[in-house]
Amino acid sequence: MNNISIAFSSQATLGESPVWSQSRGRLLWVDTLEASLNVFDPATGQNIVHTMPSPLGFVTETHEGQLLVGIGCHIERVDETTGKRQRIATAPHAQKGYRLNDAYLDPTGHLWVGLMDEGLSEGSGYLYRLAPNGVWETIDSGFTLINGIARSLDGGTLYVTDSRHGTIYAYEHDELSGEVSHRHRLIDIAPNEGKPDGLLIDQEGCLLSVLFDGAGIARISADGDIVQRITLPVLRPTSCAFDSSHKYLFVTSARLGLSPTTLANMPASGSVLQIDYERIMRQGSAA
Repeated sequence: MNNISIAFSSQATLGESPVWSQSRGRLLWVDTLEASLNVFDPATGQNIVHTMPSPLGFVTETHEGQLLVGIGCHIERVDETTGKRQRIATAPHAQKGYRLNDAYLDPTGHLWVGLMDEGLSEGSGYLYRLAPNGVWETIDSGFTLINGIARSLDGGTLYVTDSRHGTIYAYEHDELSGEVSHRHRLIDIAPNEGKPDGLLIDQEGCLLSVLFDGAGIARISADGDIVQRITLPVLRPTSCAFDSSHKYLFVTSARLGLSPTTLANMPASGSVLQIDYERIMRQGSAA
């Protein structure tokens, strides 16, 4: 795996939600269950940890450089300098045992985010869109473990993952109105391939679906075909993010639920990985 290295040797219980901060030139990521907000500098290897309440579902950066996090069913703004948090919104269907999961901030400043039942009750999850003015809109429901959310390069398609069922859905998306419609199954990932988790679009418009329990990333065409598979040295990768150059891809991972034998065989579990994505694409084959 010459194209894959350990960027930061953490032992995250559930590393998640990596996003590249343009204003900081750093990778933001969270450990959901240990409730840590992390700011990682690939140039120095330094990882700064900010302790948050649990469960910490996601972090994202607004276009103004502000940090937003999902804590339980709430969205809060975090002052990185002081550590102070300001609650700005609460999910419409917030209730005990539920929490916000993955999120995606679109170019217009709308936050797309899923709400899940931690007990994974069938069809209990929701997809929301939160406007910059704080107004919520319930986009869809019926998910069991709503996860990775992404948008096509042209903005015409919204992709949403239900990890429990191994399905990535595609919606038609109107950029002007923000409306989505005509949900359909783009792809069903076979259980033995892993569970689709975090989702990202590369510069060629392919979907990168991180396969929890699958030790890899599936590169999927807009037609729903797996065109490439990148093998990883961790059984439970969770999500991924490009740096500003799109040369490198960072992948978070989890140690949650792994046996001592698996951890011994895959000691990088829980670490942040770095993939030379540009080189892999040039080679045209999996790492």
